[in-house]
Amino acid sequence: MSDLYGRLGISRGASPDEIKKAYRALAREHHPDKGGNPETFKGIQEAHEVLSDERRRQMYDMTGSTQDQPGGGGGPMSGMAAGGFPFSMGGNGGPFGMPGVNFDMGSLFGNMFGGGGQGGGRRRHGGKEPSKNHDVGLKLEQFYKGTEIKLNFNQARKCGDCKATGAEAQETCNSCGGHGVKMMTRQIGPGMMVQSQVACDICNGEGKRTLRTCKTCKGKKFLEKEKNLNIRVTPGMREGEQLVFAGECSDTLEYDIPGDVVLMLRLATDGSAPKYEWKDSDLIYRHTVSFAESILGFSVTLGDHPSGTSPTYSWRGGPLIHGAVLVMEGGGMPNKTGGFGALKFHICITPPPVTEWSVEDAAKLSAILGANSVTMEDTKKLTLGSAESVFR
Repeated sequence: MSDLYGRLGISRGASPDEIKKAYRALAREHHPDKGGNPETFKGIQEAHEVLSDERRRQMYDMTGSTQDQPGGGGGPMSGMAAGGFPFSMGGNGGPFGMPGVNFDMGSLFGNMFGGGGQGGGRRRHGGKEPSKNHDVGLKLEQFYKGTEIKLNFNQARKCGDCKATGAEAQETCNSCGGHGVKMMTRQIGPGMMVQSQVACDICNGEGKRTLRTCKTCKGKKFLEKEKNLNIRVTPGMREGEQLVFAGECSDTLEYDIPGDVVLMLRLATDGSAPKYEWKDSDLIYRHTVSFAESILGFSVTLGDHPSGTSPTYSWRGGPLIHGAVLVMEGGGMPNKTGGFGALKFHICITPPPVTEWSVEDAAKLSAILGANSVTMEDTKKLTLGSAESVFR
């Protein structure tokens, strides 16, 4: 292998600026796009990659090798020479040269230094990407009548011209040998070194270098376009139902097939207590009436009914007790198979004022209710401790 300094035409004591300046001049002269020799150009790139990295340059000056890990037990870094590893890390040798003992220091300390991954960039999974779930909040009347919503977003698709590489022409990265990862050595204590696997900083963990950028995607690997999804909610759908749009997620480098967009229908609230409780296809409405209305009857107009028709309901069927439930069939939510559920009034009665009956009033009420005559001259009278307790 020719000397790296000689490839750039510089001395061993050259400064980083001198290395960069020499590389730029030679790269312009020998670039393949300008008729230069590809192998010569690769050699210039390798020299720049090694000598511009202080750690790699130091190792090259010490060992004459461009690799981060020169080898197993017999290499120049296997012993204490030149301040290298105090024990073997490669091959079948264990720590301190013990044969037959495998001790992966990279795995042990990888997390500490951010290493230990399978490459630098994104981890490759293949197959189909997991679905992306989103909630769609709808008002009760939108569930009742149905609605259509247009969802607009930017969708990324892999560039077909460069096959999501971002390049028209590529070459194998000399720094990592096309693996996308390199071994990094760190000192973690006096006389103790550790190796960890890290992403190649030259090719960003991809294993290849770009010679010519893709003109279609301008090196971004993806093309964005505006995507429109029509969300159609039909009467009879329930909260918690899902609408699935297959393959409408953006493409990624990790997966071969884009994931599904899954929209979950939710009942939107403004933070206040809802006026209606929705259960299956029924609506529950809590209505408060006076004590007189519970006996004589009442009428109520629901101006906020999800049908938008402001229906009026009346009760003239006789006395009601606190907690009674009045059912109006067909007043609830629509069913998918046709028809509607029920509207259920949960009656809450306001306690009446507590007053003593006169003899005349008691007689009239007894006659109306068909009760026995009431004698008002009782020697002992009961008192009401709490009016509310009667209506619990």
